[in-house]
Amino acid sequence: MNRREEGHSLIELMIALAIVGFVLAAATTFFIVSVNQYKGQTKIVATNVEGILGLELLRQDLEGLGFGLPWNNLLGYTERPTVAALSSLEDTPNAPRAVISLDNASFTVNQSAYLVIKSISVGMDNAAGRWTTLTQANVKRPWTPAEENLDAADWVIVLAAGSTDTNRRSLVTNAGSFSTQFSNTAAFVPVEPYSANIIYGIKSSGASPDRPFNRAEYYIANAASGSPISPVTVPQRCAPNTGVLVKAVLTNDSGTGDATTVYPLMDCVADLHVVYGLDTDADGAVNSWTDDISTGLTAADLRARLAEVHVHVLAQEGQRDDSYRHATNPIFVGSEGIGRNFDITGFLNYRWKAYSIVVKPRNLAQ
Repeated sequence: MNRREEGHSLIELMIALAIVGFVLAAATTFFIVSVNQYKGQTKIVATNVEGILGLELLRQDLEGLGFGLPWNNLLGYTERPTVAALSSLEDTPNAPRAVISLDNASFTVNQSAYLVIKSISVGMDNAAGRWTTLTQANVKRPWTPAEENLDAADWVIVLAAGSTDTNRRSLVTNAGSFSTQFSNTAAFVPVEPYSANIIYGIKSSGASPDRPFNRAEYYIANAASGSPISPVTVPQRCAPNTGVLVKAVLTNDSGTGDATTVYPLMDCVADLHVVYGLDTDADGAVNSWTDDISTGLTAADLRARLAEVHVHVLAQEGQRDDSYRHATNPIFVGSEGIGRNFDITGFLNYRWKAYSIVVKPRNLAQ
């Protein structure tokens, strides 16, 4: 019996292969687009988390500005004498200003702001920000939990409370020194019985402090940064006009000069701007806004007038996305009509986000 052998013609095979090819091409394109979208969204999420954590540290330092600062009886101290570009931010031998900044600093990325916060709590070791009371019997109040207590070797300052602006928060000194270790405070006790001085932790162990407070500097840097700030490596995903927002803590050890420890907070940052709300008529409300308090205002003026601090940060979200085009150009960075328009021409394929921190200082006049 003859059997008929059936098969497919060459044309049918070519048509089938073409269909399969089209399906695979469509699937591959869909897969690539999905992967790119996933990568983009992942970078955006990572940027958001990074931004929240970094800006939270800045917010905490802003809320603590002025904490533990001495007002009176200041001995000479070293702040940062070797940097001429920052001379308007220095206070020695006067009482330290709790916050100060330079607008359009020529040495920062995109001439963004250079912000300085002075307080006990902006230091990064365990002693910074801890405090307790000291009685005439050299008795120090312990705290619960014990982790809140200062250690014996911690360097501290002691402030006398006082009752008027001329003697409030006076720095207690001994033999020409404004600091001592926590285990050696007998010479810093109150003069009057039934009163108490306040002990503030400056730093843990090491050499004695240069200054009776800690100092943190916030600015944007990149690999091309030079004096007076240190170069910082910027991730490759960042737009060319961006840098890294950092917190630089001025080392508080005698003999270290202006050495800093730099802590990266947020990548791909294009601009930083600081706006201050001043109450100039003592009615409890802001009636003047400015981005420049570097001259003309003393520490006492700031305690009386500074009502709000706004910090604005313009940062890139995720990475470059050629399928995306940012809708707004330029982007305003600032508040209350004070700030600048940041031009993103050439960088419209990046997503940009403006972050704002608004703080009402609580530690200036206490």
